[in-house]
Amino acid sequence: MPTMIPNRMTRGLTMLVDLLLIISSYGLAFSILRGQMTPKNYEAFGSVAPWILLISVLFLGIYELDRLVQHDMWDLVRKLAISLTFIMLLTMTVSFFFREFALPRSVLLLAHVLAFILLLIWKGAYTKYSQLSRKGKVMFIGSEEEFAEMEHSLSTFLSKSSYVRWYDKRESLAQLRTKLMEYDVVFLGSGLDEGKKDRLMFHAMKKKKLVYVVPKVNDMLLMNTSVTTMDDTMVMQVKPFTLTLTQLLIKRAVDIAASSVMLIATLPVMLLTAIAIKLEDGGPIFFKQERLGKNHQPFNILKFRSMVMDAEAKTGPTLAKSDDDRITKTGKFIRKTRIDELPQLINVLIGDMSLVGPRPERDFFAEKFQRENKWFNYRHAVKPGITGYAQVMGKYTTNVDKKLKFDLHYIRNYSFWLDCIILMQTILVVINKAKSEGEATPQKAGRVYRKSEKVSVK
Repeated sequence: MPTMIPNRMTRGLTMLVDLLLIISSYGLAFSILRGQMTPKNYEAFGSVAPWILLISVLFLGIYELDRLVQHDMWDLVRKLAISLTFIMLLTMTVSFFFREFALPRSVLLLAHVLAFILLLIWKGAYTKYSQLSRKGKVMFIGSEEEFAEMEHSLSTFLSKSSYVRWYDKRESLAQLRTKLMEYDVVFLGSGLDEGKKDRLMFHAMKKKKLVYVVPKVNDMLLMNTSVTTMDDTMVMQVKPFTLTLTQLLIKRAVDIAASSVMLIATLPVMLLTAIAIKLEDGGPIFFKQERLGKNHQPFNILKFRSMVMDAEAKTGPTLAKSDDDRITKTGKFIRKTRIDELPQLINVLIGDMSLVGPRPERDFFAEKFQRENKWFNYRHAVKPGITGYAQVMGKYTTNVDKKLKFDLHYIRNYSFWLDCIILMQTILVVINKAKSEGEATPQKAGRVYRKSEKVSVK
């Protein structure tokens, strides 16, 4: 069964085909409009072509279009539409900057429409074929709850002829080792005993099985560590979750510049939103709430009000649900589009927040999460953000432990470039309804998965 993590050669070949199709789309555009073209038009394209390729590599990489492993047509459409829009806009900017005015805007527009069609056909066929070729038996060893959370993701990755079976982490090591021989891929859950996990991993690798491990939160401590020696002993340097002074200065400078520009650019949207909120029920436009910032320092977060006034007067502190009747009509729209978050640019400008970072929590929930997971406080090592790694990689309904892993991964691997990628990928979050829906309303318990049951993959 092939890996779900594409290797560099596969990604390189995928990117090469993408670039060939983008250049071919320009060739088609020139052919369609050849009656309107002059030699100067072709010369201008020749001068800009290297920049088109460079910009294409940049945005195809940012939106991970070189490493597609799951066949989700709407996700593919969204990623292609956004990446090609940026490629076209930057190509226009480059042609203007280098004074290549002879490159017709009609060619640029038609070429990117054709590129969208060609890339959609190519990538749709490739991911579908790749999915159909993933034939194999998957063994999941862990808790029933964790398997239930991951089953859908696994089913979208596998072909119809493949299946996943769950085995309880409490079963004996001998039984699990025997069953392991029947499978091609082994998933080890985060709740598995460390001793048993080590032995199962050793046995699986010995038998040439592909192994995936769901990490615990404390496993994040060992990420991005430095290895050295003390005499003849290898040691790993585990650094605290924090940013260097240089990183903090760069991050703050970017926050001030970007938030100022974004406040000016979004002012018309904010004015229209304020009018809509006021007209609906006559209540206050903004909603202030105390949240915890860096080093647990409280601050008042600013949002457009999306719920009825005094929404928690009867319920007390509670998370919003997808069908929450406290959300106003205007509130539903601004939540889906994330317009309600725009006033937080003011929080960024004055220094309470950053553009990118872990989402700020209320003290009530922070204390609750800290009791449940001792590592939760480490996410307060940096300023909270309007968007974050957990928001672009997960969903609104992703549980706290999973979000915490993403947040700690972000802090441990922080870079200016990572911030740029998260900001660009936030656009996908805004236009993807599933990413912005509130906490799901509890449903009746579904069927129970037994270790001997064949799990449907479709």
